[in-house]
Amino acid sequence: MYQAWFYVGISAMAASTLWSVAELLSARRNARILRTVRSLGTMIYLSLAAVLLSGGASAFCYLNIYRDYGAASRADLPRVMKELADAEQARKDAAANAEREAAEKEAAERARLLAEADRQHELRLAEEKRCGLGTVRSAVVLYEVRAEPKEGAERFVNEKASNSRKTHYRSIDSSTMVRIVGCKNEWREVQVTSPPWLTDTMGWVPASIIREIQYTPDGKRVYVEADFSWEWDTLDYKDTLLSAVNKISRETPGCSELDTASLARSPTRGTPSDPVFFITCDPNGRAMNVWFKPTDG
Repeated sequence: MYQAWFYVGISAMAASTLWSVAELLSARRNARILRTVRSLGTMIYLSLAAVLLSGGASAFCYLNIYRDYGAASRADLPRVMKELADAEQARKDAAANAEREAAEKEAAERARLLAEADRQHELRLAEEKRCGLGTVRSAVVLYEVRAEPKEGAERFVNEKASNSRKTHYRSIDSSTMVRIVGCKNEWREVQVTSPPWLTDTMGWVPASIIREIQYTPDGKRVYVEADFSWEWDTLDYKDTLLSAVNKISRETPGCSELDTASLARSPTRGTPSDPVFFITCDPNGRAMNVWFKPTDG
């Protein structure tokens, strides 16, 4: 309080001094300045009184400024001022420390979140790898796809194949190619990619019935026993037929993709002792049959 009033007093004294100077200059201009102070005008007296009063008040406030800081005397003021300065510096240091700690905490939390995001990403990648999401595979057995990942879930009626006597359900088997689009525990959600007339078939199947497709190092498919449905007239020639169809797939133009469900013994060609078989190439494009003998492999 004293310090504030000290500045007020200084300002008042300066104003009073200016007032007095202005009155003296005004009296001189009017040639009314006399040789004695008594002859000066009332306004000059008042301005001088104001100077003295404001000066005295300023001096009084100045001498009592120490009270504003809680000091016992003016001699104690430097110590109190130092303590106040130290306290202010301590406050600033504490604020700086708090700000630094907050920044460090924020950085640590950001690092934790990034680490957690990386961990979740790794888990997703591991899960995708485990599930084979996005990969194209086939089935080992005939299985009717389910609407949910459980054995007792609803099946999808194959309206085109069903009739009044029997209801057929949408299914996959060793002749179909499917893409894995979902995963839950030991179940996989699949969508048929081949043959093209079954691509609207989609549903859940056990992971145990899904098998990987084999390929050569140069990307050509390797057809294996599980790719075919073996009948009584093809079963005895299984090994030689596999060798032959893989050779057809590798070497015959337009036969890189085979319709594995079409493999059969020709009823019009060959003899019982020298049978002829055929398989359909490029079933999704310009389908054509290739006839061959087991010994062609």
